[in-house]
Amino acid sequence: MNFIDRVVMENNKLKMHKLANPYCVINVDNTSNKAGQITEYVQAYIEIGSHKMTQHLFVTKLENKEMMIGYSYLYKA
Repeated sequence: MNFIDRVVMENNKLKMHKLANPYCVINVDNTSNKAGQITEYVQAYIEIGSHKMTQHLFVTKLENKEMMIGYSYLYKA
């Protein structure tokens, strides 16, 4: 899964889409995430080195990070 901070999304005026079914985030310690359910996503073109892909980024509050890219993006078959 990939995530983007809500402030970054708003500052960059990215087009947000509502999820049909909100996603409940559970932290590593099995507690609910303070930011609550994820209800929106943005579709973004991501390019890191030669790896290029369009991905859904789920909108949440990431505190001190702008974006978190998951293993599915980084993995090359």
